[in-house]
Amino acid sequence: MIKALLLLLNAAKLGKVLASGGTMIVSVFAYSLLFGWPYAVGFVVLIFVHEMGHYVAARRRGLDVGLPMFIPFVGAWITLKSMPHDAETEAYIGIWGPLAGTLGALACLFLAHAVDSRLLLALAYAGCFINLFNLIPLLPFDGGRISQVLSPKLWLVGLPILVAMFFWRPSPIL
Repeated sequence: MIKALLLLLNAAKLGKVLASGGTMIVSVFAYSLLFGWPYAVGFVVLIFVHEMGHYVAARRRGLDVGLPMFIPFVGAWITLKSMPHDAETEAYIGIWGPLAGTLGALACLFLAHAVDSRLLLALAYAGCFINLFNLIPLLPFDGGRISQVLSPKLWLVGLPILVAMFFWRPSPIL
């Protein structure tokens, strides 16, 4: 019975949508354990917006691409089934995730101020951080893919930035 259902879903191309949606639900559940449901849903939606930026950019360049897959506390990714033919295409796909994600974060910021929502403000800050973090010029981050167009030597800048991110602790507000 289960095999028949899976075959039916696969035949209807719903299997991929359910897999992507299922990983989103698992991520929402995991984040909600720490931050509550409203924040978890918003956070996963912001990650989804970021990944859909990559998805749309890859499709616009004629590449076969899979739907986003999520891993809680790691992030998400899209699978390129056909690889970019040059560094410029790779950079184009790489930049559209942070651009779309930043637009999503800015939408949260404007809504936060419009309705005086601390939740939306927190999501706006988290969304901006996610996208800035992804711009570190080091593979596998988006910034590493983008910097290939300029010079792979920029990766030498990315490594100290990444290390500093793990050791830097902001001072508490007095």
